[in-house]
Amino acid sequence: MTSLTLTCIGRQQNTHDVVSWQLAPLSGSLPPVLAGQCVTLHTEIDGKPVCRAYTLSSSPQDACWQVTIKDVGLVSHHLHQTLQVGDKIRADGPFGEFNLTALPCERPLLLSAGSGITPMWAMLRDELAKRPDANIRFIHSARTPEDVIFADELTALAEAHPGVRHALILEQAPSDHPWVGRLTSAMLAELAPDLHERHVYLCGPVPYMAAVSSILAELGLPPAQLHQEPFGLPPAEPTKTTSDHFWLTLKKSGKKVKILPGQTLLAALETAGETMMAACRAGVCGSCRCTTEGDIERQSVMTLSAQDLESGVALACSCTAQGDISLDY
Repeated sequence: MTSLTLTCIGRQQNTHDVVSWQLAPLSGSLPPVLAGQCVTLHTEIDGKPVCRAYTLSSSPQDACWQVTIKDVGLVSHHLHQTLQVGDKIRADGPFGEFNLTALPCERPLLLSAGSGITPMWAMLRDELAKRPDANIRFIHSARTPEDVIFADELTALAEAHPGVRHALILEQAPSDHPWVGRLTSAMLAELAPDLHERHVYLCGPVPYMAAVSSILAELGLPPAQLHQEPFGLPPAEPTKTTSDHFWLTLKKSGKKVKILPGQTLLAALETAGETMMAACRAGVCGSCRCTTEGDIERQSVMTLSAQDLESGVALACSCTAQGDISLDY
C-alpha cells in the first residue's frame, strides 16, 4: 500500500453537512486506483495522530483524488473544521475489493443510501467512461432532497447517457415526488423489473443494508449477484458465557485489559487508553492488524490471507474475544 503526501487543491460544499475535497500529489502522479476503493487520511487532533478511511468519490480518469465526507464522527468533523485549500495531508492507499473492475457485470444495479453514494458515484462515472451506452440502474435513498449528494451531477449524467436510469427514494419529499418513504420490495420491483438479470452493488449504513439485503432475498436475487460494502459493522452477537468479562493481555507490556463479551478488541483497547492504528473501523482497510492467541471470533477477514488466519492475525476493529486472549500489535 502506498503512502504519500497530498495537497488540497479544492473544497466543495455538497450539502449542509457534506464536503468534497480534491487532493493532488506534491509531485509525480497518483498510484493506480479502481473506482470504489478507499484511502486512509492521517491528521492530528490535540496533538495526537488519528486516521480514518474514506471511499474515493473520484473516478480513475480524474487527475486528482476526491473524498466526500459527511460531518459525523471525530475525524470527519475535524477535517470539516480544518482542511482547506493549500493544506497538506498524508494518505495511504488505495485499497478495497468493492469495485466494478473486480466484480464486473453487464447491467449493474447500484443501491445506496446517505454517504454510501460515494463509491457508487465513482463506479458509475468509471463505467460510463468505459462503456458510454451501459445499461445501469441507480437507486439512492436519502432523508430529504437537500441531503442528496451529487444530485445535480447525477441528473446531468443520466441525461447525457440514455442507458442510465436513476431514482431517488426520499423519506421527506414534496407532494409530487414519486418515491417517498424507504425502499420497499414493491418499489424495487417497479424500478428494476429485470432484477434477476442484474448484479446488485449495495452500500450504506448497516440498518439500510440489512433491510435491503432482506428485500433482495425476498425477491429471489441469488446471493452470488449481491456485492456489498457496509459503512460500519453490525453489532456483534454477545458471547454466551457465565463470565461478565475476559482478559486481554498485551504481549509487549504485560498489561491486562478488560474486554466485555461482544466488545471488539479495538474498543477494549481504546477504553483502556491504548492507541492503535484504526482507519475504516469496518474490517476493510487492514490498518488494525494484530496477532492474537486464544479463542476469537472474526466478523471480517478482508485483507487477511489463509496464512494470516492460521497465524492468529486478526482485525481488531471487527474481532471479539471468546475467552481470555493475548494480543500483539
